[in-house]
Amino acid sequence: MTVEAEWGSAQGNTLAKLRAGQAEFLADLEPNAGGAGTAPTPHDLLAASLAACTVLTLQLYSKRKQMPLESVRVTVDQVQLAGELQLERRVYLSGPLSEQAMSDCLRIANACPIHKALQGKFSISTELG
Repeated sequence: MTVEAEWGSAQGNTLAKLRAGQAEFLADLEPNAGGAGTAPTPHDLLAASLAACTVLTLQLYSKRKQMPLESVRVTVDQVQLAGELQLERRVYLSGPLSEQAMSDCLRIANACPIHKALQGKFSISTELG
């Protein structure tokens, strides 16, 4: 799948229009960089990807294992330390889960595809279209 971002000066704002398949959404600069603060920043979208992937991975895992997981909430804080972006994730599980089930959920959270991608090496090629 191709993800597309587009901006034009005629818009009169800093919003980037994003498309991924049939989904359309927006991104913006931080207010201190001239953005309006009405859409997530690229860093917010990165953190949101990790949170969404974690929730969806745990949802699939709990269904497959027939666990009594009632809900999952994930928060991701972005912290800049010495020029490095750190993502601090916290997973909240709800339901009558055993200690073993909670431990398994933590292990699976760390195996979600976005977590794996962010811990691996990236290769990005760029060319003019």
